[in-house]
Formats: sequence, structure tokens, C-alpha cells
Amino acid sequence: MYSLGSIKLRMNMLLLLAFLAVQSCPGIFGARILAVEPHGSKSHWQYMKSILDLLSTRHQVTVITPLPAGDRENYTEIDASQVFPVYPVMDTVYMIEQFGSVVNMLPPVPERSLERDICDAFFDFGPIRDLLRRGPDGRYDVVLLEPFYSPCLSYLAHRLRVPEIYAIPSSMITPMEMLIFGTDPNPSYVPNLLYNGASMDGFAQRLTNVALFAYVKIVPWLTNVRMMYREPKRYDVPGVRHKPSLVFINTHFITESPRPFPVNMIQIGGIHLRPPGVLPDDILEFIENSPHGVIYFTFGSVSSMSALPKHIKQTFIEAFAQVPQRVLWKYDGEINGLPENIMTKKWFPQRDILLHPNIKLFISHGGISGVYEAVDAGVPVLGFPLYYDQPRNVGNLVEAGMALSMDLLTVNKIAFLEKINELINDKNYSHRAKIVSKRFKDRPVSPSEMVNYWFDYVLRHNGAYHLNSKALKLTWYQYLLLDIIIVVVTSLIFFSYFTYILFHWFQNYTLKFYELNKKFITIKK
Repeated sequence: MYSLGSIKLRMNMLLLLAFLAVQSCPGIFGARILAVEPHGSKSHWQYMKSILDLLSTRHQVTVITPLPAGDRENYTEIDASQVFPVYPVMDTVYMIEQFGSVVNMLPPVPERSLERDICDAFFDFGPIRDLLRRGPDGRYDVVLLEPFYSPCLSYLAHRLRVPEIYAIPSSMITPMEMLIFGTDPNPSYVPNLLYNGASMDGFAQRLTNVALFAYVKIVPWLTNVRMMYREPKRYDVPGVRHKPSLVFINTHFITESPRPFPVNMIQIGGIHLRPPGVLPDDILEFIENSPHGVIYFTFGSVSSMSALPKHIKQTFIEAFAQVPQRVLWKYDGEINGLPENIMTKKWFPQRDILLHPNIKLFISHGGISGVYEAVDAGVPVLGFPLYYDQPRNVGNLVEAGMALSMDLLTVNKIAFLEKINELINDKNYSHRAKIVSKRFKDRPVSPSEMVNYWFDYVLRHNGAYHLNSKALKLTWYQYLLLDIIIVVVTSLIFFSYFTYILFHWFQNYTLKFYELNKKFITIKK
């Protein structure tokens, strides 16, 4: 038997060994993370917050966000709503008109760079100004942020001299791939983030994608170059590192066309998915007392249903009145004269609803969070993509055979009813949705484990810059092999010319030899 003193001594030794083990493995526990979420959009914040909630169980997190939710243990928020724009619920038609076109969303010659203006305000923000004044004082170990099309926010990690990790809440931002990884995706088969669809099966589609690739790459670059020379800023100084150690992107091969991925581009699609909760009694009763099943209808957290044109709302109401299913409709206002089979609320527990076995169809705008919730639940989708990556998201589901797509501005009752009935009554859609769900869940490790492992990997290896592609060290002409091409072409020209000279000399020599030989024969005769 051990004495009490011996037991205490052994316990203290074990605690000391544990402490030394932690100290010898930096990044395992207790790293100090500074996170920046510059987009005041609930969908963007949901993705970032899912990562931060996970990291805050093992590390100290300080986040600068325009959508603060409150401090808690290991987690501190700095309200930046005065710096970063907060996007309110908007008129759906207005959103389509303003952002549904690539040219409207990204004008060919914008007067200013919005990203640079926001970066200027950010670096003049009190807490950030104080942080930059201190410099690399060891207060933080890593910066985690969502980037703009411009990498100006990366100046923060550069000044603090710490590794930087990007968290992108969509598929990879196509024009940023060269800046981040040193390589561009091949537009012949990799759809642009803003491409209206999932695949390119013909010449016209590939031509469109190539034109889009060039447009969204050149316009932001020209804008940044113009602004850089017109109004040079501190983040334009040569040598500022714009290359993150790692990039977490909100994708999965089920909802993303197969393509090459750099080793430090980590897919964590579905990171926001949580175990199902208990549905409120009124919603649960509404769902379970529907013998023909339930349709769930929402356009997400930014689009306002109540602001839809009257004829479009009436189309939805009249169509829903003719289906045998009940309808849960996320509607942000008051609406009268609804059929008995429709329940409206300003908010629904979407994840929990979609996981209920009596949900037959999900009508959605195609936001990536809702897409993964539908895929995880194995529910067919009727998509009304509005703008940005939504056409691409819905297109991927259509290609997977679990969805159909419609245009909101041209929708009519007959076509709407036909799509609903096809998706619900044709069991192939439900069957394929279940197959896609099964593939989506079949992973070697969960997105949470991926985040934990790779985040700690960056810290354990002092930024893990060995993961960066060697292409980042190449100049543009080296990347395009122009130097090699010039040398090869010059060599071929020189060889061809030398061969021509040699052949010409040989021909002349042979001719002279022939003439001399002829003269010799003549003289001899």
C-alpha cells in the first residue's frame, strides 16, 4: 500500500509530465487565436462560428465580428459592426436585379474597391490600431479570417508575424487561387465560382466559363492595381505575405465537381451540421399529423419573402393549396388568407425539420448551408437560385439527380406544381437523394476532426509553410513557361538555321566537287 504522501507525489509527477508534454507540443491546447469575420451576413457567420465554436473548446479565441453573439469561456468577441457592413433582410427581386448578373455584381470599371475601403476602416479600428502599434508581442499565435477578393486583410498576420488561415464559406473563390496557391484552376473543366451550373458539357459552356474566368480575374486585379497606384496603402508594401498556411473551404466532392486540390486546401463541407434537437410541439404536431408528408420552403436568412411581388406570392399560395402535403413556409411578415395546409413562421429550426422522415421536399434558394442540410438529410430539392454561388450549388444537386431548378421571376403555378409533383411522386429523386446522403456521410474523419487536426498541424510546424506550392515562387512568365518556350523556340530556330547552313554548304561543296571531277574527266579524255 502506498502512503498518502507517496500518492500525492506520484500525482504531482504525473501532472508535471502532462504539463511538459503539452509544452513540448505547441498547438495541441491553449493556442491564442485572433479571428476576423468581415462579412455581416448570417450565412457567412454561421460557417465561421461553427469553426470557432469547435476551436474554443481547446483554444483561446478572440473574434472581431459585426454580428456578436456574446462572450463565454475561452471565447471573446469584439463588436465590429461600425467597421464591417451588416447585411439586412433584403427584397428578393432587388437582390436578383443587383447581384444576379456577374456584371452587376462586379462592374467592369468600378469607381473604388469596396474591399480596400473596408480594410482601411478595419486598420483604423481602435482595437486593431492598438494591436498593430504593439506589433509582434506574442499576444496571438495565429490569425483566422475570411478573405475578400483583395488580400488586404492579410496585412494583420504580416504585422503580428504569425501564421494565417483562411476560412472560405463557399467553394474556392476562383480569382484568388493564384494569389493563395500559385496556380489557377483549369477553366476547361473546373467551373468558376460564379458559373451558372455544375458542369460544362459543350463548347458554348466551356467558352462561357473561360470568359467568366478571365473577367472575374482581370477586373478585381485592375481595380486593385489602379487603387494601389492612386492611393497606396500600408498593405501594398512589397513583402507583405498574402499566402495563408491553410485554407478551409466549405465544399465536399458530392456537391463540387471533381477537380485538383492543393494539399493545403482542406474541404470541410458540412462543418455547421449539428446533432438533431427536439422540434417545438406545434411544428412536430404539424409534421407528424400530415399523412402525405410535408414540404419545407425557405429562401434563407437574407432574402425577404414578404417583399416578393404579389403575383409571385399568389403563385406559391395557389399552388400549395392544390398539393396534398402540408407546407412549412419561412415567411418574415404577416400574410392572410392562407390555406389550412400552410404554416408560416419567421424562423424554423431548419436542420431538425429536414431530418424528420416525413419531410418530402425542400424548396430553397440554394444557399450552401441549406444544401448540405438537405444532402445530409437525403431530401429532394426544388431550387430557385438567386445569385452568387447559388446557381452552381443547385446545379450540382440537379446533376446528382436529387433536384430540379426554376427561375423565380418567371415562375407560374402550372410549372411550379409540375416540379413539386415530379420531385415528390417520382421516387427516383428520393432514392438518389438517399444515395448522395450516404456518400456525403461516408468519410474517413468528420469535418470537425479535420479542422482540429489541420489547425494544430499549422501550429505544430510553425506555420506549415512547407505545404505551400513552389509555384508561389515563380514569376508570371515562369509560371506560363514563357522562358522555357523562348529558349526552346530559339534553339529550334538556331538548329534549323544551322542545319540549313550546313546543308547549303554541303550542297555547294558537292556541286563544286562534281564540277571539278567533271573537268578532270574532260581533261583526261
